[in-house]
Amino acid sequence: MKAQVETDIETATKIYRRLIPIKSISPSSGGEGESKKADEICKILSEMGFSDYNRYDFMDQHGVSRPNIILKVGNKDRTLWIISHIDTVPEGSLDLWSRPPFSATVEGNRIYGRGSADNGEGVVSSLLMLKNLKKERMKYNLGLAFVADEETGSNYGIAQLLDKGIFNHDDLIVVPDSGTEEGNIIEIAEKSILWLKFIFNGKQGHASRPDMAVNATKLGMMFLLNLEKKLYEKFNASDETFEYPLSTFSITKHEKNVDNINTIPGKDVFYLDCRILPRYDLDSVMDFIAEESLSFSHANGVKIQIEKVQKEQAPPSTKTTAEVFMLLSRAVNEVLHKDAKPVGIGGGTCAAYFRRKGINAVVWGISVEETYHKPDEYVILDYVLKAAEVELAMLYA
Repeated sequence: MKAQVETDIETATKIYRRLIPIKSISPSSGGEGESKKADEICKILSEMGFSDYNRYDFMDQHGVSRPNIILKVGNKDRTLWIISHIDTVPEGSLDLWSRPPFSATVEGNRIYGRGSADNGEGVVSSLLMLKNLKKERMKYNLGLAFVADEETGSNYGIAQLLDKGIFNHDDLIVVPDSGTEEGNIIEIAEKSILWLKFIFNGKQGHASRPDMAVNATKLGMMFLLNLEKKLYEKFNASDETFEYPLSTFSITKHEKNVDNINTIPGKDVFYLDCRILPRYDLDSVMDFIAEESLSFSHANGVKIQIEKVQKEQAPPSTKTTAEVFMLLSRAVNEVLHKDAKPVGIGGGTCAAYFRRKGINAVVWGISVEETYHKPDEYVILDYVLKAAEVELAMLYA
């Protein structure tokens, strides 16, 4: 009796069940890195008959090996690359999840779990491309890159790979790491990224004698709230190319200070995430923050140290006349019967690194992006299948 051919939904579900339970969080976010997930992806590739991949491991500042997997199929002059990342953000507070974050919970057409959408959708749609690949129809080589460290700066992922001579200047680069449920949005531009660490040094003391202490936590909150307001006022330009047209300045991470309630903290640490329109030079933003910091510290008797965690000036955008944009637009129209629309986003992706090298890149997907980085992250399986279909339409041109 002839064996039944496994459907794409069955294949996608099996892959998700294998990958979601494997934590792949950056060491700088408290994880162990991506090695175990990379091992599993290599197994899947070999099982599918594509064992001629290359693996590039780069040692990070924590002494942890950060793996990247490269597979290229075909002998054409040019390559269509699909770049997906295998690291995820942490799960956050478990009590905000209604399902286990590191278990693939299948409910109808949805799969829940951390990394299911960001960027599991890109990883799984890439593997579905291989499952359905018709080599005789390929107009380009198919290149798949499964990269590390995207969530914390890409220093051990695409930034390193671009120096290895893997990618050619006229290759076509698609990064499936953003999108809408309609699938007609193509990202061609990103904002500049500036992540800053603020260390406030005051004077620790007993909570009953605030007159004898300098409360680093209180002053840190006062400074950052005032700074946030001033940043929005000064860098207030709007650009309708972007989904959110303004620069953003978000107070985010806060490190642990004192252990007990009745001690006024003498030291506290806060972080600021800035996503800034390309028209602004990041050095001018940092100069403004430094001036505000100096003025506040003199007035309030607190020493403020500012450390740069990440600083990426936005590269030039990908033009809508670029071949990769036009090719993807045609595929979206052919498969989804929709007209593509170019936009800019505030999130940082691997595409920015290609653009800095003068290589055109676009970011695209069919996804419920509002679940990225949130509790109960999920992916819709039909969207994963459609994404693979659109990408194959590009490959076959």
